[in-house]
Amino acid sequence: MSSRLSTRVSIRWVPGEPSEPTDTLVMSVGGWYVDLRITKSDGTIDWAMAGERLILSQEPLTCQWTHWIDSRGYTEPDVGSFKPGSEDTDSVETGSMVNPETNQLTPYEEVWRTLSASSTEIFAYAWILRSTDGRTFLGRVGGDFLGLKGGEEGPVGMEGFCARREKWDQGRDSWTTQYEAGDLTRIDGLPKVAESGGKFGWEQSCKIGDTVDAFGGKYLVCAIEKL
Repeated sequence: MSSRLSTRVSIRWVPGEPSEPTDTLVMSVGGWYVDLRITKSDGTIDWAMAGERLILSQEPLTCQWTHWIDSRGYTEPDVGSFKPGSEDTDSVETGSMVNPETNQLTPYEEVWRTLSASSTEIFAYAWILRSTDGRTFLGRVGGDFLGLKGGEEGPVGMEGFCARREKWDQGRDSWTTQYEAGDLTRIDGLPKVAESGGKFGWEQSCKIGDTVDAFGGKYLVCAIEKL
């Protein structure tokens, strides 16, 4: 499975109307994903999660996402099916999940848009790392970086959950922070790619399953691909 960056264009809780209350970025590399959805109105975490991405079928394309960490505390896998959208870069996901506003299992329809990886001439690898305790996930695809850190008492739940999103600014030749959200008293414990420069010696030689030294700690390589 090739690496992929995507953003959500809209969500519709059937039979309601579509809307998009979040700024969402999802990184998929190999069989893993990192997903951060920030509420546009106040910059808080709407939903953040990371785990494995499994393809259940090709016709129609149906995927399952496990939740190793989840800001809402969900532990059951999600399943969704995809069909082409109205634009070449778009796909429409359908399925059923709990609507957080009603707490009821509800059919949904999400429109997703594939994004092109940026700054690949500088950051030639895409990867997803997991901390040895399983509570922190880090992902970089080209010039985009996501970091998610699970709660204090366990990997799931909003209590203590924090997240950061960074992007490489080509004009400034540096990483910029787009969002820091969740429990900001713990955000300093979440690795910041700007402090490392974003390039690592192990990228060219490591393989899936290796443990590498990164951001001052040890991380398991869940997935890595050359862009």
